[in-house]
Amino acid sequence: MKLAIVLLALVCGAHSLTLPRLKAAFSSGDIIDGHEAQPGEAPFIVSLEFLGSHFCAGSIIDEDTILTAGHCLAYPASLINVKAGKHLRSDNVGVQSAKASRVIVHPLYDNGVGPNDIGLIKLATPFDLNTLRSGNPVGSVKLPNGQYSSAGDGVLYGWGMDRSSNLPNALQKLDTRIIEFAECKRELPGDAPIDPVNICSHHKGENLYEGACNGDSGGPLVTVTSAGVEQVGIVSWGYTPCATSTYPSVYTRVASYIDWINANK
Repeated sequence: MKLAIVLLALVCGAHSLTLPRLKAAFSSGDIIDGHEAQPGEAPFIVSLEFLGSHFCAGSIIDEDTILTAGHCLAYPASLINVKAGKHLRSDNVGVQSAKASRVIVHPLYDNGVGPNDIGLIKLATPFDLNTLRSGNPVGSVKLPNGQYSSAGDGVLYGWGMDRSSNLPNALQKLDTRIIEFAECKRELPGDAPIDPVNICSHHKGENLYEGACNGDSGGPLVTVTSAGVEQVGIVSWGYTPCATSTYPSVYTRVASYIDWINANK
């Protein structure tokens, strides 16, 4: 069976490109085998919307800066709306909304499947953090501080279809195992475009895939430390069809880009 790798976004009218024996494309997607998060459990996650439709996720790192995947930023900034405080995708009451004023994509990202898939959105108006208002709490996530390993237990958050291709309205979460580059490289095909600036999530030996898939792009992979919740990964790419693949999900390793983030936020 022909393998396909995809950037994990839902991008209307997006294009595809061809790599040797691999097809990289944008399409619709899901968290496979996740379950509903508790309302307010991930106050840092945001929905990125184009013409009123969710296409990627992101995370709040300060009141006017969103961390996401570089391949999520193909639209002009003026057409991107950022929604915070959502649990149900259909919710608009009590949700904070802000227009993007500027998007910043890593200069080494080549718009395809591969490394440096990271970007920032600067908001035209800042979010009001750590407030309940009439909806869910809105807050920022910590960036890795270097005191803890990225590998170990992690949690992935996102909205999207389940294994049966139904689109849940509620925010989903998946408890997963985070692995570093070397182990991930061993678990992927030999020609996979994996790089030391990537980490992965994988339950080795499982018969069915569980993890990120198309539509979850830009969303946060986090770990819980004694210092709080740290975002260690940004959903980037993976193999399809997700429901039958047993390969790891691939993320941009946030710790590899701390200096770039701090210089541009």
